[in-house]
Amino acid sequence: KLDEALTLLNNYEQKEGLTNHDRASCHLLQCQILFWQGKLNELIKHAEQTYKESEGLENNFLKVDSLLLMVHALIRLSRSDEAFDLIKQGEELINTIPQDITRAYKQREAYLALIKGSFYGKRGNQKKDADLALEYLEHSLALREELGIKHEIAESLSQMASNLDYSKGEMNRALKYAERGLALAKESSKTYYIAGSLNILAGIYGMRGEIDLSIRFYEQCLEQYKELNNKRMMAHILNNVGNSYRMKGESDRALECLEQSVALHQELGNIRDIAGVHDNLIVILIDRGDLERAQISLHDLEQLNSQLKDKQINSQYLLDKALVLKTSPRAIKRGKAEEILKQLLEDKDLYYEFTIGALLNLCELLLIELRMINDVKVLDEINPLIARLLDIAEKSHSYWILSEAYLLQAKLSLLTFDIRKAQRFLTQAHQIAERFDLDQLAVKIANEKEDLLTKLDLWEKLEAEDAPMSDRMKLARLDEKIIKMIQKRPLLTVQVSEEKITVSKEKKICLVCKGEVFGFSYICKCGANYCENCARALTNLENVCWACDVPIDYSKPVKPFKEEAERIKVQKKAKKKNKEN
Repeated sequence: KLDEALTLLNNYEQKEGLTNHDRASCHLLQCQILFWQGKLNELIKHAEQTYKESEGLENNFLKVDSLLLMVHALIRLSRSDEAFDLIKQGEELINTIPQDITRAYKQREAYLALIKGSFYGKRGNQKKDADLALEYLEHSLALREELGIKHEIAESLSQMASNLDYSKGEMNRALKYAERGLALAKESSKTYYIAGSLNILAGIYGMRGEIDLSIRFYEQCLEQYKELNNKRMMAHILNNVGNSYRMKGESDRALECLEQSVALHQELGNIRDIAGVHDNLIVILIDRGDLERAQISLHDLEQLNSQLKDKQINSQYLLDKALVLKTSPRAIKRGKAEEILKQLLEDKDLYYEFTIGALLNLCELLLIELRMINDVKVLDEINPLIARLLDIAEKSHSYWILSEAYLLQAKLSLLTFDIRKAQRFLTQAHQIAERFDLDQLAVKIANEKEDLLTKLDLWEKLEAEDAPMSDRMKLARLDEKIIKMIQKRPLLTVQVSEEKITVSKEKKICLVCKGEVFGFSYICKCGANYCENCARALTNLENVCWACDVPIDYSKPVKPFKEEAERIKVQKKAKKKNKEN
């Protein structure tokens, strides 16, 4: 009953004769409640007041606690520079607490470690930041487990799950942490921590492609935040669930959620967050073909961008402007979209989600050009974009993007009738999806592999006729593929470089699925590593090492691809005859 608690505290602070300790304690309680309600700017004002009132008191607990809450709020508000300075101050203050008060000291140390983990996890795209974030979060969890405070353990577990999912791509491990966090949060009966755990769990299921489960957890989470009257988080969750409904194809429901999110953010005056929702609104309005409203939303975003003067919001605005221009039937506007996307990709510090969006949309524009002018040289512009997409996916451990990018590369290989390359890319995409538990994606890729085998005659016919690109793209279902990747963006050549073989040798990383090699494995004479599953897959596919073309299993023939295709054809004919009989 947070609103009632705040009323009592507001009445209390009006009393006469209060000491500095009384006032500081009152304001600290207000800070904690305001944090749970998402009223972060108000919290910062109270925390500054608490900090001043606690000067000269015997112990520094009130001073430390108000500072830590202030830092946490600043991180949530993306005010990273201010947060960083105060983190250093927090470290110095904690060291002034007598360490013989073990439990109290450890509780603050654990909270500071959680804050540092949140800071580095949110700061950027570099792997070192993600690793440092995880290190701090593990320290926080270890201390909190030692103390045994359930809701605090749940908070650390949820943050670790988020880090493992978004920064590391370790969805299975992330899911275990998130589920344990939710169980402990429920045991503690503390609504804020239950809501936070549900939010993380919903995000993980969304990344796994299990959209129905994601929506279910988001909607449970929304009810918890309503109970707390945390309108800020309600607005964020409505944005997330709206995006999930969009991915599911329920555009009416998605639009309803996004409009509610904008309304709440406007009520709270969160103009930076309104800009974020406009991104999803523009995408869904384009999907619905409502280009007039998409243009209006883009104009609103332009006004916010001018007001905020924030680099990340400006990048988002430019990407959304390119999306709107891309829908035009006029070549000159599509050309402007292409210019904007290339301009964005020149920025080395561009946020990785924007980079992925820019790469995919630029690929789509080039594919439109390829279909229109029928010039295979356009592929020379597309392949480096896919190579960059793969590089980002590998470095950020975004295995969904990695698998989807290899699937896209397989389809591009079909345009030049390079069946062997296509089959290799499909195998790699499938092995990654299976290794990292992307079950729905693995099934889809398995169907693509079988589809290719059954259509070999058609591909041979198109090659013999030197068919136009439009026919080849239709058979490869390439337009459908790129559109789906763009719609689902919350994420080349098959030749193996010496650098990748070196990484495979030194770190024992499988050359195919990019996962760490444990237990049984195959190490080629050239030094390339393959996990057991990938070695078997390659043996069945073509039976050669991808780095040096040496046979993997000398008891089997090399390149049995045609044999597999013939086997599929025989099976299809047999099924057809059975149906006729």
